[in-house]
Amino acid sequence: MCRSVVSAALCAAALALSACSLAKSENPLSPSIAGPIPGVSISAPRLLEPTAGVKIAVESQPLALVLENSSSNGPRPLSYLVEVATDANFSNKVFSRDGIEPGDGRTTVRLPDRLVPERTYYWHARAYDGANTGEWASGVHFNIYTPIVIGEPDPREPAANATVSSLRPHLVVANAPRSGPVGPITYQFELSDEAAFGKKLGVWTAGEGNGQTETETPVELAYSTVYYWHARAADSTTVGPWSRTMAFVTGAKPAPTPPPAPAPGPAPGPSGPIPGDAINLASAIAWNSPSSVASWPVTTKLTRIGIGANGVSVDFDAKGSWPDVVPPGWDGGIAYTLWIGMNIGGQWHVAGAMEYWNGLAEQGGDITRNNQIAVNWTYDCGPMARQPSPGEMVAFFVTAGDQRKKDVAAFHARSQVVLVPFPSSVGQSYSFSDLVGDVIRDVR
Repeated sequence: MCRSVVSAALCAAALALSACSLAKSENPLSPSIAGPIPGVSISAPRLLEPTAGVKIAVESQPLALVLENSSSNGPRPLSYLVEVATDANFSNKVFSRDGIEPGDGRTTVRLPDRLVPERTYYWHARAYDGANTGEWASGVHFNIYTPIVIGEPDPREPAANATVSSLRPHLVVANAPRSGPVGPITYQFELSDEAAFGKKLGVWTAGEGNGQTETETPVELAYSTVYYWHARAADSTTVGPWSRTMAFVTGAKPAPTPPPAPAPGPAPGPSGPIPGDAINLASAIAWNSPSSVASWPVTTKLTRIGIGANGVSVDFDAKGSWPDVVPPGWDGGIAYTLWIGMNIGGQWHVAGAMEYWNGLAEQGGDITRNNQIAVNWTYDCGPMARQPSPGEMVAFFVTAGDQRKKDVAAFHARSQVVLVPFPSSVGQSYSFSDLVGDVIRDVR
């Protein structure tokens, strides 16, 4: 209690100062408050963009981070801290900004620089009012990537509207331009006799070459016919657009020429004169094999056909003396090819069906399995792609080299053509000691 005038004045001043200090300490906006204000709660912001797992193209940067504002029951205004890191624990930060003022309902923070592509990043944020700090929002990951772009290849050969001499011409494209982390490139080719490619005669792929890519058409074309082709490039994730369509025409069928003189080759074996063919091979249709086979010199005699559990085995006088030839793309040689012939609707059809190399005993698969002929013998051979019926007469002969869908030989040579009834079970063997006309003698 103040008992004098001076004391009263001093007391009044002290009371005023005490009231002023009390009022100042109770003001929540006062900068003198350093610790949390009891009872104040600040929610974690909600991370809006980028969303979890999103992939962002590198050219879409610098990146904008968008969050939904936090809420608080305190009187102080909020600020935000935003962090970006390359790990989920945020120990390796690539961006951090503090003191971010909130926007209206949501807050946007634009990064100053581009992030390095082909990486995964994490971002989070929290709000604070200077005395109280809210919880971190759960981290969200996103990816920055460089898009893969593959352009059109440029068709080079055959040139537009060119006439080609080969019935299996080579197609050449200049390699397609590309950008981004492109993987190994392959090219898809399409061939048709229609400009709209409604009917495709061939669809195949080829690995990319150095500067340009070249491939051979997989089917033999017809004479004097217009064909259309185009190509496109792709890696394991991205397919580029089709190139422009190119047209070419095959040359006219050449006039018949006399059969060529026999090429040097192995002499006939010791079995004596070679019998004639059991069918008129010149009138047969050859599928995916050289159509000139009827004119090839007959320099060996087929002596046995065996049909076993693992396919067909053959014996002939020149077996073991015909040299191996290595077809393009192979790493081993082929010595001879066994042809098969089938009479369909009165017309004989033949094809070089099975490739043999020296030392290979049987080829072609188990004949007792349904459609084994179609699968393993007459690959892509039109009407011949079916299993012969038991007892159906089937033609066989051998030629030097590899004629399965190609003509790869050191010389042209063949055996006579024989006819045998197709067996109903494996283990059948047919021997040929003589032929008279189309009749087989000594068939066992």
